[in-house]
Amino acid sequence: MSNYMLYIFEKLIQSTIICSISICILLFLKKYLFKNFSNKFNYYIWLIIIFRMLFFLFSYTITYEVKKSKSNFFEKNIEQINVSIDNNLIFYLACLWIIVTIFIAVYTFIKYMRFKDFVVDVSYEIEDDDINYIYKSLLKELNLGKKIILRGSDELISPAGMGLFKSYIFLPNYSYSRDELIWILKHELMHFKNKDILVKFLMLFVKIIYWFNPLVYIMSYRVNLDCELCCDESVLNNCSLKDKKEYALALIKSIKLSKNYQSRILTTEFNKTNLEKRLDSIVKKKGKSGILIALILICMYSITYFNIEKISFDNFNTLGTMGIINDKKAKPKGDNVLNRKVIYSKY
Repeated sequence: MSNYMLYIFEKLIQSTIICSISICILLFLKKYLFKNFSNKFNYYIWLIIIFRMLFFLFSYTITYEVKKSKSNFFEKNIEQINVSIDNNLIFYLACLWIIVTIFIAVYTFIKYMRFKDFVVDVSYEIEDDDINYIYKSLLKELNLGKKIILRGSDELISPAGMGLFKSYIFLPNYSYSRDELIWILKHELMHFKNKDILVKFLMLFVKIIYWFNPLVYIMSYRVNLDCELCCDESVLNNCSLKDKKEYALALIKSIKLSKNYQSRILTTEFNKTNLEKRLDSIVKKKGKSGILIALILICMYSITYFNIEKISFDNFNTLGTMGIINDKKAKPKGDNVLNRKVIYSKY
C-alpha cells in the first residue's frame, strides 16, 4: 500500500511541475498571442491542461535500452552517482496530501449538495405564460435536447443555472423587460449548450487534487472569466450592433443586482470587477478560431504523457561523450551489432 501511495505521489509531483510550467506559458500566450483569437478558443484551450492534471496517473513509461559491442580502446570506468531520497519524508507528505484532499473533497461535496437542495427546495414554479413561452422558444432555437427546468428563486438575486445531471435555471422575482428576459435566458441556456457546468466541475476537481498549488487558483479564476466571455460571444454570434447594446445593458443590470453565492458551480457568477473586460469583448469583432493552433498544442502537450524510465548504454564510444554512465561489467554481444529494444508499458 505504501509503495502504491508513493507511486501516486510521485506522479502527482511530476504532473504539478509540468502543469505549473504549462499554466505560466499559457497565461503568457493568452496575453500576447492568443488575444487575437476567439473567446471560444481561449476558453477551451484550458481543457488541455485540465485533462492533463486530472489524468496524471494514466501516463506511459518508455524503457529504452541501447546495447552495442564495446571497443577495448574506449573502455573506461565512470563513477556512478547515487541519489538517496528520504522515503519516510515522502511517505509522510503523501499521507498529508491524501488526508487534506479527502477532507476538501468531502467538505466541498457536502457544501454543494446542501446549497443545491436548499435552492431547489425554496424555488417555485413560474406561472407566467409569456416567460414560459419565451423559454420554450429559446430551447427550440438552441436545439437543447437536455431537460432544463426553469424555476423562480428569491435566494439567487441574479439568474443562474445549476446541476450537472438534473439541471435548473433559476430566475429571480424581478420585473425584467421582454428583451432583457430573452437575453438573460439565452445566456443561461448557452452555458448548458457549451457544457460549462461540466468544465466547472472538472476545474473543481483540479482544485481539490492540487490544493497546494497557488497557480491552480489563478487558473480557476481565468477559466471562470473565459467561460463568461465565451458564453457572451456565443450568444452574440452574428448579432447586430443594436443587439449587442441591448445585451450589454441587460448584463450591466444583472451585475448591478448580483449577490450570487460564489460557489464556482453556478453557470453564471457575475463579477463586477470583470464587467469592463466583458463589455469590451462584446463590442469587439470575433477573432480567429485557432483550431490549427489548438491541434498543434494538443500534439505537443501529449508528449508529456511519455516519461523515459530508464536508458542504459553499453558503449562509451557512441554515447560516452554525451555524459552517459558506462557500465564496465557489461559484456559485448556480437561484433559491431547495434541492438535496440523499446518497451512501452502503461501504468
